[in-house]
Amino acid sequence: MRELLKLIKTINTKKNKKKIYFFLGNTKKYDPKKFFFTPIRENKNFIFFGAVVYSDNISKKILKIIDGKVDVILIDIEKKIEFKKKTGVQNIERVAKEIVKKSKIYLYKANDLAVSAAETLLFNLFLNDKRGLGGKKILILGAGNIGFKLALKFVECGSKIFIFRRNKNVLKSLSIALNNVKPQGVISRVKALNTFPKNFKNFDVVLCSSNNKNIIDLKIVKNLPKKIIFVDIGKGNFSLESIKEINKKNINIFRLDTTSAYFSYLENLTFTQTQYETNIYKKKIKEFSFVQRGIVGQKDDIIVDDAVKPKKIFGVCNGEGDLVAHTFDQKKKLLKKIFLSIKKKLTYD
Repeated sequence: MRELLKLIKTINTKKNKKKIYFFLGNTKKYDPKKFFFTPIRENKNFIFFGAVVYSDNISKKILKIIDGKVDVILIDIEKKIEFKKKTGVQNIERVAKEIVKKSKIYLYKANDLAVSAAETLLFNLFLNDKRGLGGKKILILGAGNIGFKLALKFVECGSKIFIFRRNKNVLKSLSIALNNVKPQGVISRVKALNTFPKNFKNFDVVLCSSNNKNIIDLKIVKNLPKKIIFVDIGKGNFSLESIKEINKKNINIFRLDTTSAYFSYLENLTFTQTQYETNIYKKKIKEFSFVQRGIVGQKDDIIVDDAVKPKKIFGVCNGEGDLVAHTFDQKKKLLKKIFLSIKKKLTYD
């Protein structure tokens, strides 16, 4: 745990007012001794770092040290660690709620942040393509939790998706499920590959999200299309020889960097906390009923930024979960009426 204490000391030397977040992730691979810490990352609003643990015994030790030394501890809520009576492995969410007394606790899903980062990466790589991801042939090796979610996201973009995993029965079920839940307007489909591809000539993108190492070897990368894109999500999916061969051909292998997804999640978390930190979501001021955005109002309720101290109007409820379509003149009339009644000058975009 010396490394953890060094990380905390490094952050404290920065002497700024940014909130400090600690992400505690987990993985399904059980190992009572192994764990690793993630690097310190910082932007203009946040500082965060974290750890990935393989058992709740390790998480207990980390949580006891980190509690009170960071503002917020975020717990990976996905139950990846299986319960085993012999090892005492349960889940780190429960462990954290029992141990942490000083820092605030919030939840996150590491796999979903990885999916978000991968989606954003491909959007960016095909930004200058007129069709974007539409029509692109994407191979997903390792159709597990992350692979399944990526398949759905990219088939929704109009990509032709090919998925592979070793368990053929599960593979078939996944492809059927994906084709059933994708939007009806999406023509593209998800196809299950019963055998591992002999080469990648027919694919534009290869996403590797397998738990197995070296699934891509030298033989399969001998003949590659010039513009193929590789993304390594699963860690260690490429053999050393295959990496050398791919680099010889001046083709990059993108190693998924989830930093942007974590910062986005912290922005989302902060916004949500601010929006719902008050328990007063509705307030009547004279004849006007104000409702905070994010709350379903009744007919003629006025949706504002703050029900207690409104400054900005976002719309007026129609009583059916939607907004009344106001013209510019109708907006001006409402603003004037409010001002004359409660002497508050609001804005209404």
